[in-house]
Amino acid sequence: MKTQYPILKIKPSQLERYHDVINVILLLSLIGTTCYYYGQLPDTIPTHFNIAGEPDAYGDKITLLFLPGLGVFVFALLYYFQYKPHLFKHRITITAENIEEQYTKAIRMMRVLNTFTILLFFYIQYQTIQTALGKEEGLGQYFIVFAVIGGLLPLLTFVFSSKKTS
Repeated sequence: MKTQYPILKIKPSQLERYHDVINVILLLSLIGTTCYYYGQLPDTIPTHFNIAGEPDAYGDKITLLFLPGLGVFVFALLYYFQYKPHLFKHRITITAENIEEQYTKAIRMMRVLNTFTILLFFYIQYQTIQTALGKEEGLGQYFIVFAVIGGLLPLLTFVFSSKKTS
């Protein structure tokens, strides 16, 4: 059974607008870093890393353009949905009393998730570039731990904070 949540436009605060600007700057930094280093790279670069963060597959340097492209797509998708909290699957009943608070928390979670995703992509891209240039040896042995924890933290924080106040 599909639940229909009411549509409520939540006006972003000044801080939230700054957060959006920071996300755009981070995304442009990902693209800019890729463009800056692209000409310096060898024709073959790491294209995949194992769970220990070590390169285990190599390919043409054109594959380096995939991550910024994916970054733009994911950014746009998360940005779009941060203004559509009525489409989310909320774990609590949305009422007239809690709708603004719950939607605000959902929007904030999407902003934080967007920031984390861009930072993650930037780190992977930068480490790939540095590995291709012989300055690093991969992503690092704890990368996967930080990636999983960092990706789940905004989601878990949202779920627990939503349940606590309602």
